[in-house]
Amino acid sequence: MLDINRTNATVVACYADPQALDSLPVVPPGTHGCRVAPDELLLVAPPTERAETERWAADHFASADPSALVLDQSDGWSAFTLRGDEAPSVFAQLSDVPLPLRRRAFLQGAVAGGSAKVLLLDDAIHVLVPSTLRDNFAGRLRDVCGGRAVVPDTELAFAGDSAAASYQGGATTPALR
Repeated sequence: MLDINRTNATVVACYADPQALDSLPVVPPGTHGCRVAPDELLLVAPPTERAETERWAADHFASADPSALVLDQSDGWSAFTLRGDEAPSVFAQLSDVPLPLRRRAFLQGAVAGGSAKVLLLDDAIHVLVPSTLRDNFAGRLRDVCGGRAVVPDTELAFAGDSAAASYQGGATTPALR
């Protein structure tokens, strides 16, 4: 079984001193903190939480690192969600980035010929690509899937699960303090 959806997600980028990022409290339920670099973190959340996610991060960094930048980059990313027992196989046809056996991880690398961020949850593989690559990724996904699944043109809301989690360096990490 394979289920594919285009997903509307909030993506808030936080650029700050590594210690300020490390001191970020546990992210709100349904939000995922993805460490891109020592001084960069992406918060991925449902679209209904956009303003709250940005405000939550800005409030933290106002005291932890006043020079930090918190930017809503949601329009700059397109997300696709793969679910079902065939999802890892489809992903492997799109990328050489190995999926860890343990779920709840954040990865980055080339997917379908372009750069991507990959958020692995218990029941889903969320692939975030720059919006400029959305149509290219959708086309490659259609090619790989053939008739096994339809790649929709409309988006569903990102549904981060209720467990708050943070990820660093391509592996699962405990939630940030």
